[in-house]
Amino acid sequence: MAAERITTLAIADRIQLAINNAKAVPFTGKVMVDKDDLTRLLGQLSASMPENLALADSVLAEKQQILDDSRRTAEATTREATQQARTAVENANDQAQATLNDAQSRAADTLRSATDQANAMVADAQNRANAMIADAQARAQQLVADSEIIARAQAEAQEMLESTHRECEDYSNRVRGAIAQMMDQADRGLAQQLDSLRGLRQDLANQ
Repeated sequence: MAAERITTLAIADRIQLAINNAKAVPFTGKVMVDKDDLTRLLGQLSASMPENLALADSVLAEKQQILDDSRRTAEATTREATQQARTAVENANDQAQATLNDAQSRAADTLRSATDQANAMVADAQNRANAMIADAQARAQQLVADSEIIARAQAEAQEMLESTHRECEDYSNRVRGAIAQMMDQADRGLAQQLDSLRGLRQDLANQ
């Protein structure tokens, strides 16, 4: 390639030198050159041009091949990146759905457990209250049956009934408070799980 380029430039330099060394035509601004010499140089220049043009075509073809290869590589890289991104999004969606299902299952289990405990506590409190009322009534009836202490029996029975009702009410309040606390814990647990899920969805949306 270098030898061909030097040959072409050398011929062009010789033509320029021939023009520079030509004799001037007085009063015309023109010069006289050796026709045969200039024709020979132009022939050499013309003969070297096809080789240079072929070389230029080869360079252009190589450049086009490089561009085509680069475009194909870029397209393949884009397709691969797109597929990887799509796979990552699908995996994230699956993980989010699994997290949601797990959160819903845990919340349902927590609610069922709290409900069962609350029902058991209410039933136990009701049984205790019924037993205390029945015992108070039995003792009151026994006292009333004794004619010598009717008045005292009535007063004691009334006091026992009132005390029993107060104890029952206090116990019921404690049970309701425990139930409310368990429900609050269940609500907080569910809220935390839902907040975690929302955070995961937000992270997915920002990707």
